[in-house]
Parts: sequence; structure tokens; C-alpha cells
Amino acid sequence: MKKILICVMLLLLFVQCKKKEELKLLAPHRTFIENITEENNSFYAVAKPGDPKQKKGLAIGVFDSGIGGLTVFDAIVNADFYNSANENRPDGIKDFEQEQFIYLADQANMPYSNYVEEGKKDLLVEHVLKDALFLLNKKYHVSAGSPEVAADKPTIKAMVIACNTATAYGKPQVEELCRVSGSGIKVIGVIDAGCKGALEIIEKGKNATIAVLATPATVGSMAYVNTLNELKKDRPETIRIIQQGGKGLHESIDNKPEFISRKYTKPCQAYQGPSLFNEHYRIQKDLLPWYNFDTTNYQILYNRGTLDLSDTIEINSVENYARYHVVSLVEQLKAGKDTVPLKAIILGCTHYPYASATISSVLRELKQTARYGYLLADSVFLIDPALNTAKELYSYLSEQDMFNEKGQNRMQKSRFFLTVPNPFEPEVERNQDGRFTYEYQYRKRTINQLKDFTLIVPFSRELISGEQMGMIQTRLPFTYELLKNDMKLKD
Repeated sequence: MKKILICVMLLLLFVQCKKKEELKLLAPHRTFIENITEENNSFYAVAKPGDPKQKKGLAIGVFDSGIGGLTVFDAIVNADFYNSANENRPDGIKDFEQEQFIYLADQANMPYSNYVEEGKKDLLVEHVLKDALFLLNKKYHVSAGSPEVAADKPTIKAMVIACNTATAYGKPQVEELCRVSGSGIKVIGVIDAGCKGALEIIEKGKNATIAVLATPATVGSMAYVNTLNELKKDRPETIRIIQQGGKGLHESIDNKPEFISRKYTKPCQAYQGPSLFNEHYRIQKDLLPWYNFDTTNYQILYNRGTLDLSDTIEINSVENYARYHVVSLVEQLKAGKDTVPLKAIILGCTHYPYASATISSVLRELKQTARYGYLLADSVFLIDPALNTAKELYSYLSEQDMFNEKGQNRMQKSRFFLTVPNPFEPEVERNQDGRFTYEYQYRKRTINQLKDFTLIVPFSRELISGEQMGMIQTRLPFTYELLKNDMKLKD
């Protein structure tokens, strides 16, 4: 009997050591990972893998740092690339009609880009890991005003990281998490899809420039540049690549007060967007005619009678952020003195399709100017990686025979969740509006702290502004109906 006990103990020790050896990319997060893989009460504790035979009936998980990822979600749920025989032919029936989706917006911790700027890449990765664990498991908090936890959320059979920054910095770690946890879940990111989409529209033998408009963190990762270079290495034509960090664009779409507020009627001290004195994102007065900012209704804040006379200028609308960044991007081409025309812009942040109409409008304006017209192709394509992401997801489910049974229309049962700062954790520091303070969000927190800094709760009217809901309704009407159905809203 004693020998048996010793053998069991040695086996357990070997398994534990083996588990620790498996942590490679996750090694910096060992304390957190070991906490959620042990039998304990952690909110993020890994659920045991279900019966493989039941996988078809599971949901598809999608997550982003905010509501921007709903553009990817919308592209997936509206996709009609294939017919019932899995041929690449639309048939008027949505490709994923029989699938249920779970969507998570990590609103409390966005924007993810700032973690990189603050030297907190590991903290960003841990947020991404928690996003993934939520989708893998069944737990959620019942509301933003209660610590009560429910455990009836459907689990998933595939995961889409609908966030470029999360894909660039966290996708390999999520894949390792799925491996060591035994879930075996397929993880799909948006960066490869965007690059393939951009190259598809460039004709063989014709030189062109591809621009990447993304968050500063995604730009800094060089993920798009490296992927494009790898994919185009066997092509004979010259393909230039430039990048523009869209500082403030996705933050304004998510109504971050450091970047935008309808309450502001004059410059705000807390403002963090492009300005006359921002070293990396400087508003240049000599470019004001080409920015063509809309100055009505306090969409631009300045301190003197006109923009030309002011020594403080702050952007205060999504449209004006888009104008600034498109002009700045094309100005890069001009400064480079390279006449290879701009043919495609990859919208390298899931929020940016919300501003696609403005981006296209500005490009048309610039095409008509002597300063920039020769730098732009007759048609500049905006590449939304979401479309290729939908195709990749379809191909995976088809190849693995993991589509749910047809005719069930489970899409109407899709669920939507978001994060809010946890009011029941004493350490959490919040502003008057209930958000994390900037200092606490990006500088004070560290990895491997075994505390729940956020609650993950269902979407509700109280947690999404009317402006955001209006934007979703206008830009993503089908997703709006699914969201409304889940929230049980009335018109």
C-alpha cells in the first residue's frame, strides 16, 4: 500500500512539473494560470472540456476591447459567401444562421493600446487571457450592481479575437492557454485576414502602396508589416507599406472622456489626443485647409477666435479624428517623395469601420487637390479584415464538421457581455463617472494579482450610451436587432 501511495505522489508531482514545463509564453503569468487551473473558486477557473460529441451545439466566442469588435461580429453574422453545399457561392442564406454567438466587450480595460505605451504589455496580455477564459467558461456576473455570479452561459467551440491589438500581443498566449487547459479551441485573429484582403485587390504586376491605419500599439507591434512582407515576398510588383497610428480615433468611438465629450465646450486639461504640441500626433496649422475640420457644435475645441489664432486645439468628434489621421497618413506619402499610389488602407482596428464613410469622403476630397491627388489611386479600397475573418471561421467549422444542425436559427439566442470596474473590490479606484482612473488602470495594477478588478455583465441600456447604441443601429442594423433581442429592449 505504501508503495502505491508513493507511486501516486510521484505521478502527481510529475504531472504538476509537466504542467509547469508547458508554460512558455504564459510563464510570466504562472501565478495567475496556476490559480485558474487548480480546483478553486476563481471566477476564471478553467471549465472541464465537454463531451467532444456535443461540440457542434456549442457557441462561437468573439471578444474585443470594446464595441468596435461588433463590426467583426456583424461581418460574421451577415456573411453569405457559401451555399449549402459549401461551395463559394452566395445563396441568400446567412452562413452562420444556425450558430449561437457569445460576444464580450472589455469596456472597463479599453483602450488596449495604452498598455503598450505605458510599458505594461504583460498586463495587456493578462486582460486578453481573461477575455478568453470568460468565453471558455460558463460564469458571468448578473449585473453591474451585484457581485452575484451566474453559471449558465453557453461555452464555445471556436474563438475569434476581434481586436487587432489583442491579436498582435496576445493571440499566441491565448493559443497556449487553450493547449495547456485542454480545451483545444481554435483561435482566429484579424491581422492575417486583413493582410490577405489587401493583397487580393492589387493586380499582379502593378505597383501600389498599402497603408495600415491602426492603434499606436498595433502599429508598434509591426504585426501587419511583418505579415504583409511575408505574404508578398513572391510577388514581382513593388508593394510599399506605410502605417498611421490612429491615436484617439477608437477612443472617441468608445466615448473615452480623455479624447471626446459632448459636455466639453472649451479645451479640457485631461485631453490626450492630437494637439499642436503632441510630439507624435501634432496638429499642423499649415494643414488646416486639408484637414477641413468641422468646427460646428464644439467638434473642435480651441481657445481663441479662430483655429489659426489659437494656441490650443483639441479634436472632439469621431469625424474630425478620422480627418486628422487620413490627412496625416497621406502626408507620410508626400514626405517620402514616392509616387507609388495608395491603393488600399487596412482598417487595422475593429472600431474604424464605424468611421469608414468619413475616411472615404476625405480620400475623395484629397484626390481632387494638387497637393495629394497624384499620390492616390483612382479608387482607394478600405479593407475591413472582418470579411476575411468570417471566411476563415467558416472554413474551419466546415473542415472540422462542427457546424450546428441546420434549421435551428440559434443566432437569435446570441448573448452580449461587457466589463465594468468592480465596485465591490476595495482596491479599485474609479472616477466620478464610474470608470477606472487612468493612473489605476494603466500604472498601478500589475499581473498575477488574484483579484477581480472587473465584473463581466450582460449588455444593458444603463451601460451603453445612447450615442453608441445609435451608431450600432445605424452602422450595424442586424447586430443591433440581435443585441436588442438579448437586452430585451423596446423601440
